[in-house]
Amino acid sequence: MGFTPQEVRAMSMWQYMAAIDGYITANSPDEKGLTAGETDDLWDFIQS
Repeated sequence: MGFTPQEVRAMSMWQYMAAIDGYITANSPDEKGLTAGETDDLWDFIQS
């Protein structure tokens, strides 16, 4: 997440858990993956 050990120690448990929650939310896609059409389009693009 980019915090130093000193910064983590200075945080309250609430602050640390909020940072973890924000990190997970920011780095987790909402969609489950590509659709079949998107996969085919991507493959065609890579092949060209």
